[in-house]
Amino acid sequence: MTCIKQCFLAVALALLMPFSTAAEVTSEHIYFVEENGRYALAYTTSRTDYDSYSVWFRNKEGYQTKDYLKDFLYIFPNKHRWDTRSQRGYSLLKLPHSDFATLERIDLQLGGALQVTEDGLYTFNNWVDQQTTTDGHYGVWNSPDNFGHIAYSWVFPDNLEPYEYESNRTGPWVLRHNTLTYYGVNVNDIAFTIKYRPRSHETYKELKDKLADEPQVKVEQQPSGVRIKVEATLPYPSGIAVLSEEGKAMLRKVVETLKARPSLDVIVEGHADIVPIGSKIIDKYPTNWELSSIRSINVIHFLVKEGITESRFESRAFSNQRPVASNKTDEGKARNRRIELMIVDSIK
Repeated sequence: MTCIKQCFLAVALALLMPFSTAAEVTSEHIYFVEENGRYALAYTTSRTDYDSYSVWFRNKEGYQTKDYLKDFLYIFPNKHRWDTRSQRGYSLLKLPHSDFATLERIDLQLGGALQVTEDGLYTFNNWVDQQTTTDGHYGVWNSPDNFGHIAYSWVFPDNLEPYEYESNRTGPWVLRHNTLTYYGVNVNDIAFTIKYRPRSHETYKELKDKLADEPQVKVEQQPSGVRIKVEATLPYPSGIAVLSEEGKAMLRKVVETLKARPSLDVIVEGHADIVPIGSKIIDKYPTNWELSSIRSINVIHFLVKEGITESRFESRAFSNQRPVASNKTDEGKARNRRIELMIVDSIK
């Protein structure tokens, strides 16, 4: 009936017995997007007066028929047979029923259908490869008739928001709470482009601008919030847990944003390389666990003194357990010695 997996899974309702009048097809496609923005649970259902229908899967090298169903969580009706010969390049799942429904977990990135920019803008195109079926269908489609009615919905988690959306077919778009839906009447071969982004996007832009002149600081947009990575030598001299004046100046730029956005919380992480603690400070910091912990805590103490409410913070220490580079080089070790601030919406 439809092309669900960006046309890697192509589904078509097909009448296997002759009929004299066009059938009414009502179809719903609901994508429940996960918080990472890259996966979704896809629920598809159609109600028709067809005698049967077929689910089309574009053939993949090395796949057996059972492999096409490995990500499906639910199929109704629970009876089917396979046709691997009638349509060149496709395997057809034959379901003997007038209605059908499926639920599967899909990777929105398959075949390049989802693109994500550095600033966290997600763009999904369900017909990115521009391929058609053997009988010329593409996108979300039905055969042999058009969709009488179709609803195509994206349900976004709280951390993501729809940004832009369009279709090659006419029909209204409705945004209710965090669910975006296209409604089509008598349409077929529908191509969609859906753009969405983290709700923290404006915070990301603001911090990116404020910290642009800090070469030792990297600001990243992530689905769950904004991550600020700070090389440890900026806030702390080597082996020291007392904040430097340069580190304090950098953190004051973050304070401005936190004061303006009181709904944000901050997780402060301390990270270290694999070099053991030197003899001069080993009595105070026996291992990198203690050093990374106190560095995280001291950042929090400073931000609290600058006027940020203490309840908005969480401290984490990872020692050398989460490197971002190889510890075999001095450059890699320097990257692993770092402070990270994860700025997220409050869950209180």
